[in-house]
Amino acid sequence: MKNLLLNLHEVVIALTILEALILCIALGILPGGRKQPRRLLQVFFLLVVGTLATTLITWNASFQSMAIANYPWIPALLSACLLLQGPVLFFYLRSLSRAIDLQHWHHGVHLVPALLAVGVIFAYDLSIYDWLPWHWAALSVADRAALAFVWFLVKCSPLIYVLACFYTEYRLRKHLKQMYSSIAERELRLADWVLGGFFIHWLWSFVAYFLGGYVSGETNDLLGIVNNYLTVLLINGLFLFGWRNTRELLQQELVVAVEPEKDRLQEMPQVDEKRQAVQRGISELRLHLESQINLERFAEQIGIKPRELSTIINDHHQQNFFEFINSQRVEEAKRLLAAPECAGDTVLDILYKSGFNSQSAFHRFFKRMVGMTPSEYRKQMLKPVNSIPVQAK
Repeated sequence: MKNLLLNLHEVVIALTILEALILCIALGILPGGRKQPRRLLQVFFLLVVGTLATTLITWNASFQSMAIANYPWIPALLSACLLLQGPVLFFYLRSLSRAIDLQHWHHGVHLVPALLAVGVIFAYDLSIYDWLPWHWAALSVADRAALAFVWFLVKCSPLIYVLACFYTEYRLRKHLKQMYSSIAERELRLADWVLGGFFIHWLWSFVAYFLGGYVSGETNDLLGIVNNYLTVLLINGLFLFGWRNTRELLQQELVVAVEPEKDRLQEMPQVDEKRQAVQRGISELRLHLESQINLERFAEQIGIKPRELSTIINDHHQQNFFEFINSQRVEEAKRLLAAPECAGDTVLDILYKSGFNSQSAFHRFFKRMVGMTPSEYRKQMLKPVNSIPVQAK
């Protein structure tokens, strides 16, 4: 009986490649979300596809016997895919909070490790045969040194980006607390899945790289198989996560497509009472002055569902929750800046009293809504008493 083209492990990898491609397609066609993060995440999954496909070709005995094994294209593509995952994940996390100009020259530095690896592979003509550890003893000293350099980049470079990604996510969370950005909770959960999963994957790869010289060939092979299965588990987890959220997105889109002309507020039961509850949350409970307020807490405090609160703010006030809360804070800041009893307070004091906890966010929103800076507004509203002309008797 002829040998099978793929063994069980390789069939699992092939199915995972298919799932990653489906994730790429889903990110491209499903509604919602910002365009740049979705595109970057698509590129990331395509790099995962490239990594798994070239890994499958490299380690499969049938492919090793083909002519393709004598050329450096597969090791070069494998190295490039592995080394570009870190930069793309880094840019994906950064793009969640603001758009990135990827054409700026300084972003090119992130391509250096991949270009170095590919350049060395082609310069030394390293093939699939040379890439396999059990053939290293037959290589020349120069080829072994070149291959060791490439493997060092491939195994160690991603951890540098893991640290950069964790710092980026820390700043993103801090940004959310300060700016109350409208980043969807779904996007944050997806970012956590991707970063956390690939951190474990890359850490295992890093540890296995350093253990490789101290363990037997069978153990080294087992470490590599576990490394591949970490990717398999991660992609399957992301696939299930994406499927669940895809159903939510499609259900929401279906409602909009079937009934585009219906007023959602008219369909809401007790809508007048709920609008009054939102107003009470501002005028009486003063929830907008809480620095950590979010949609869920606001809805809980006024006794309505978060989805109903979002609908009222979007349809009645023509704003999202982020804009609604900050517009109320700006109104509070205007009141305090014009109040004589607050004349001794600094602008920094005013912004904290208004519910902001970011000076840059306060100044940006205030100037956008009022047309002048807080200091200019205060000067205009608090003119010195002695500047008022005294009428002659």
